[in-house]
Amino acid sequence: MSCAILVYGPIGSGKTCTCLKLVERAKTENIPVGGILSIRVYQDEELIGYDGLAPVSGQVFPLARLRRRVDGPDWFTFSHLKYAFSTKGFDQANRILTRSAEALNCSSIVFVDEFGRLERARLGIHPGAVRVAESLRDEGIVIFACRTDMVGAVEGLVRGRVQHVFRQEPGDVEALWRSIRERIKYPS
Repeated sequence: MSCAILVYGPIGSGKTCTCLKLVERAKTENIPVGGILSIRVYQDEELIGYDGLAPVSGQVFPLARLRRRVDGPDWFTFSHLKYAFSTKGFDQANRILTRSAEALNCSSIVFVDEFGRLERARLGIHPGAVRVAESLRDEGIVIFACRTDMVGAVEGLVRGRVQHVFRQEPGDVEALWRSIRERIKYPS
């Protein structure tokens, strides 16, 4: 059985924190995890961007920085967003998501954080998110983190590829974990 769980809410509502707690719960129960998380980066108490975090390896790499802090051919801008985006970082994130899609099975969880405006425009981690969604045809659990206004885009991405879609606001990790445990098959 395949399942997509959408952890959704506004900026700062705890989507990534919820996902980080779920990663830790899965690891304590020896459930394989994959995918990518987008963690905030601060300097002198100022939010300056986001890094990608691969929960399997612990690898961290730049994804986004305030436009005024970066320059050069390895960074691109999009629309009026205040961040510039790392071409190399998104290439790495998409490779991680592709490997995670290939390894997805009935006893693993893949995280896709965060599906946002870039992804709706088919940029950023969109290619990796598509690969993960395609891998859901038969089995597995994927947790997508997104803002409330992106729920429809994520549901469109998984429509016809997944047996169940659940929406969950961040915060109640225990309830979400119980829902995951009901759907995951533990290896014998």
